[in-house]
Amino acid sequence: MKFLNNKNVLCIGAHPDDIEYGMSGTFQKCWNTNFTVVVMSSGGDFDKTSSVNRNKENISIWDCFDNVDGFFGSGFVKEQAEDAMVNFIETTIMDKSITAIVTTPQFDSHFEHRKINNLGPALCRRSPITLIEYRTPSTLNHWIPNYFINLNQEDYNKKKDVLKLFKSQQKAPYFNSKTIDSFHHNFLCSKKGLDLVESYRIVESCRVGLCT
Repeated sequence: MKFLNNKNVLCIGAHPDDIEYGMSGTFQKCWNTNFTVVVMSSGGDFDKTSSVNRNKENISIWDCFDNVDGFFGSGFVKEQAEDAMVNFIETTIMDKSITAIVTTPQFDSHFEHRKINNLGPALCRRSPITLIEYRTPSTLNHWIPNYFINLNQEDYNKKKDVLKLFKSQQKAPYFNSKTIDSFHHNFLCSKKGLDLVESYRIVESCRVGLCT
């Protein structure tokens, strides 16, 4: 299975755990897609757990997947200019094989998530690339997903085991087991028999020079 029929996908997060919280089940399901993951910081400047240890947690999770390669930015997201982050990704990580970019949502209560979202259109400006958003625990209610990856119980149990590798974050409210369970439920999907999902919003779909 491929992620939206893409062979090579770039995923961008502001902090360690953003991408994995929203997408690690997709990494499992879409094993025919290569995911290049870039985390632009080791946490937030207000977060006492921000350190090289959080990067080590990320690496331990990436090592769980044969189809994931990970990279780190440097510094705190709020201190980095958007054009500098775009330049870093374009010159260090991105290549012509990338056909989709997945970012944090535009409608998110975390200002650093919104800042990362701003990078997406700039990175898509030169090539026909599909732009997608993944859900985070701080995504606002008026963000409306339009694409879902269904997780069976085995997939979901594996994802929860993966998230436990973020040991520094286990006391955070969004790592509470009930919160994680709630995050993976969507009412409309449940009516169709899909009890556990990862949610996405396809913002712009571009293929063979045609954008919709």
